[in-house]
Amino acid sequence: MVFQDQMRTFLDARFKDELFLADLFLDLYGTLEAFDDSLEKYVAVGLDVAFEAAENAAALRIEDRFLRFDVVFDETEPFIQVTAGKTTEDEPDIIDNIYADKASYPDSLYWQHGQEKAFDAYLKSAFTRLL
Repeated sequence: MVFQDQMRTFLDARFKDELFLADLFLDLYGTLEAFDDSLEKYVAVGLDVAFEAAENAAALRIEDRFLRFDVVFDETEPFIQVTAGKTTEDEPDIIDNIYADKASYPDSLYWQHGQEKAFDAYLKSAFTRLL
């Protein structure tokens, strides 16, 4: 019975973490989509913008730069990876890894600044070179 209890405790924590990250991903997805919608008038005058989304990923490309959110269901611990870069590069820059456990990963921009300021920092990291 001890092992069963340990296993249930572990699985309960993992389930809670994955639900938190799924909800957070949906929030980030919605914020990214709303930002994309706010750029619509610029698309009409030639700005190259594309928003793409899948079940566990969302990306916004402006000209040759992008910002992307991926939910990574790692075997040990799930997390959201925030990446950016140029569409012509092979390896994107990792801007942030957001784990559900704030105490274990306090360096995350998300946990340091909160969702709104972190999102702004993600946009700045991805698109500051366009300015």
